[in-house]
Amino acid sequence: MKKLVSMITAMTIAVSVASVTAITAYAAETTQTTQKTIEVNGKGIITAKPDVASIYLTVETKEKTAEQAQKKNAETTEKVTKAIKALGVRDENIITQYYSIDAEQVYNEQKNKWEEDGYRAYNRFLVKINDVDNVGKYIDAATKAGVTNVGSISFSISDPNQYYKQALQAAVKNASSSAEALAEALGSTLGSCISVEEMSSYNSYEKERAVNNAKSMAFGGEADTAAQTEDGGNIRYEDIEITAGVIMTYAY
Repeated sequence: MKKLVSMITAMTIAVSVASVTAITAYAAETTQTTQKTIEVNGKGIITAKPDVASIYLTVETKEKTAEQAQKKNAETTEKVTKAIKALGVRDENIITQYYSIDAEQVYNEQKNKWEEDGYRAYNRFLVKINDVDNVGKYIDAATKAGVTNVGSISFSISDPNQYYKQALQAAVKNASSSAEALAEALGSTLGSCISVEEMSSYNSYEKERAVNNAKSMAFGGEADTAAQTEDGGNIRYEDIEITAGVIMTYAY
């Protein structure tokens, strides 16, 4: 009889423990499934003034022989670099990008064949300056020294990271503000941030201006409409936009 009572008591305790465990697990599951969250996107935009101007210049010469074309090109290029350096540009900011000497040919209709027509030398180089408000001054000096073409001018930011951080902070504030507005509209109070994800950024820290003819800019003609000169031969430029985005999840 004592054994039977003991067995019944043990079974009762086991059932009770199992019931408590089941209730605890159910309570935990209920808590997880009833947690409410808000997911919002935030965007931050910072504008910054460019502090670097990149001017793409070309010296082109044509002579009867390759040696003559090369010599004349080197002489003209030397004059151009001297004129630019006289304005304070350092050697390391004058960078050769492309150089070539090509044989020229012309079609002789009477003989019905192509004939040699001398040699053409090209020297394309990049000049970087920090004096972005006076780009026209450098173009003028280079052109008077013998540059035959200005390919384009680009304005950029030398250290964009500092501006991107500001944009990222603005994006977080924007997302937080949206989350607070949503929680208030739902009649609740915004809780803590559960997760935050930085969205992919496709920023370009450079804006380009096309220029058709360097000589026209230097000597008072009309330049390309995308890069009209202003007073003093300067070229207009725009502020550069730096954007950042985040996805944030809040409890409420």
